[in-house]
Amino acid sequence: MKAPRQRFGKHARAVMADRRWPLLPLSARAAWLQLTDIGDVMPELRQPCVGSAVTQEELCRLLAAHPDELAHALHHLVERQIMEPVANGFRLKVF
Repeated sequence: MKAPRQRFGKHARAVMADRRWPLLPLSARAAWLQLTDIGDVMPELRQPCVGSAVTQEELCRLLAAHPDELAHALHHLVERQIMEPVANGFRLKVF
């Protein structure tokens, strides 16, 4: 049986309609959109197991982002309660 085809960007309309969207800088907007797609194939980003949250270094690798730029974006995402610090990493709260 053939695996269902992934439709990347399927969360874009819901994310962009969120009232927090205009308040975010462009780097945080881009990270949020990409993280919603990554969360579809990486469930630990949404619901991490105890002690296995996705670290900032892993997020940099997944998003191909510079650590300083991602730190700035994560600060805004945490401030707006889109991402949540969990143990040793982060969790995507809004998707």
